[in-house]
Amino acid sequence: MGIVAKQSVRNSVALVTGLLLGAINTMYVLPRAFEGFEEGWGLLRIMTAWGTILAQILALGTPSAVLRFLPNAEDGHREASMLGTLCLLPAVAIGLVGVLSSFAGPDLLLALDANAGWLLQNRVGAFMFMASAYLAMLLLKSALTHRMRTVALTFIQEVWLKGSYLTLAILYLQGWMPFETFFRWFLYSYAAAVALMLIEAWGAGTRIARPDLRRDLPPFLNYGMFALWNSGARTVSKNLDFVMVGALLGLAVVPRYTFAFFIATVVSLPMRAMSPILRSLTAKSVATEGPKKSGPQLQQAARVQLAVTASLLVAIVAGMPALDLALPENYQGLRWVVLAIGLTFVAEASGGTAGPILQFSSRYKLALPINLGLVAMTVATNYVLIQWMGWGIEGAAIATGMTGIWNMSWRTSLMWRLFRIHPFSRQWLTILVMALLIATASIFIEIPVDAMSWRQPNQVGLALLRGGIAGALVLGSSWMLGCLPEVSTELKKRVSQV
Repeated sequence: MGIVAKQSVRNSVALVTGLLLGAINTMYVLPRAFEGFEEGWGLLRIMTAWGTILAQILALGTPSAVLRFLPNAEDGHREASMLGTLCLLPAVAIGLVGVLSSFAGPDLLLALDANAGWLLQNRVGAFMFMASAYLAMLLLKSALTHRMRTVALTFIQEVWLKGSYLTLAILYLQGWMPFETFFRWFLYSYAAAVALMLIEAWGAGTRIARPDLRRDLPPFLNYGMFALWNSGARTVSKNLDFVMVGALLGLAVVPRYTFAFFIATVVSLPMRAMSPILRSLTAKSVATEGPKKSGPQLQQAARVQLAVTASLLVAIVAGMPALDLALPENYQGLRWVVLAIGLTFVAEASGGTAGPILQFSSRYKLALPINLGLVAMTVATNYVLIQWMGWGIEGAAIATGMTGIWNMSWRTSLMWRLFRIHPFSRQWLTILVMALLIATASIFIEIPVDAMSWRQPNQVGLALLRGGIAGALVLGSSWMLGCLPEVSTELKKRVSQV
C-alpha cells in the first residue's frame, strides 16, 4: 500500500486545491455572476453533463480495455499498437455522431428546455466539442493510470480546469467580458487540458503505433461492449440527474442542484484520490493472481474509504445549518439534498475495489444486465420523484442516493457469489455504526446557530468548526476502536523515523 499512500497524498493535495477553487467559484462567484441569468450557468452544467455522457458511450469501453490489455503487452511496440487500435475505435464513433448531430442536433438541444431555446440554439458544435474533449481525457486518463502517472493527471483535472473556470467567472462577474466570450474561453480551457494531458502522456513514454486490427479488434470489441456498461453506467447515471432536472424543471433550476451536488462532492475526495492508483493495482493483481486473492485488499480499501467518506458526510451535515446563513437566499435549505447525494459517494466507497475486481476479471460480462438496469433505474426514479411526485431537486437527490446504494449492493453481491470475497468486516460495521450515531446526534441534538452567533459571527467559520468536530469524532472513534490499523502503523513509522 506504499505507492497507494504516496500517490493518494499527492492526489489529495490536487483534489483539495481543486475543491477550494471550486468552492470559491460555486459558492461565491458563480451565484453572483449569474444572478438573474441562471440559465447561463445551467447551460454550462448541462453541456458538461452531456459531454460526459456522450464521451463515456462513444469510448466503447476502451478506457477499461487500456487497463485490462496493456499490462499483458510483450513489449513497447506491442503496447503502442494496442493503444493505436483503442484510440481508433472511439475516434470513428465520435466522427459518425458528429456527422449525425449536424442534422438532428439542433432539435435535440431545444428539447432540453423549451423555454430556453434562445440560449440553446446554435450550440451543437459546442456540445460535440465538449464530448470530444471528455473522450480524449478519458483515454489519456487510462493511459496515464496505466503508467502510474496519476498525480499530474489529477492536477490538470482539478487545478487547471477549476482554476480556469474561476478566473473566467471572475472576469464575467466584473463585466470585463460578455457571456459569449466567457462561453468560448470556457471551451478553450478544456482544449488546453487535453493538450497538457497529451504532453504528460508523451513524457511518460506513451506511444501510438499502427493498429493491428486483425489481431486486436475482436478481443477489444468483445470486451469493450461489456466494459462500456460496466464502467460507464455509473458515470451516465451520475450525470443523468442534471439532464433530467434541466429538462423537467428548466435550466434555471440546474444551478441550485449543482450547488448542492458540489457540496456533497467533498465526500468523494478520498475515493477520487485513491481510485486511479487502486484501479491500476487491482488490474495487475487480478491479471497475475486472480480475483479470489483480492479479498484482503478489497476489505482494506472498503474500511479506509468508508471511514474517511462517512466522516466527511457527517461533517457536512453538522455544518450545513450554519453555512446556510452565509449563502445567497436562492441556495439555502439544501441540507437534505446534500445528505441524499452524499450517501451515494459513501455507498460507493464502502464497497472498496469491488467494481474494478469484477471489471478486470473473466466474469465481467455478468455486469451488463445489472448496469443496464442501473441506468433504467436512474431514469425511472428521477422521473417519478421529480415529475410525478413533484419533489423537484429533492426528488433528484433521493433518486441519486437510491441508485448509489443499489450500485454498491449488486457489486458486493456478485463479489461473494462469484469469488467468495466481500468488503465487509467487523471494523467496517463498527465504522458504520459510529458514523450513524454521530450523524444522528448532529441532526437531532443540534446547538442552535443563533445561540452561538455572538461567539462566532462568521457563519462559514462556525460551519467549519461544527463540521470539523463531528467529522473528527467519526474518524477518531474509528481509529481508537482499532478499525484503522493502517493509521497506527503509519504513525509508529513516522515516530520511529523522528
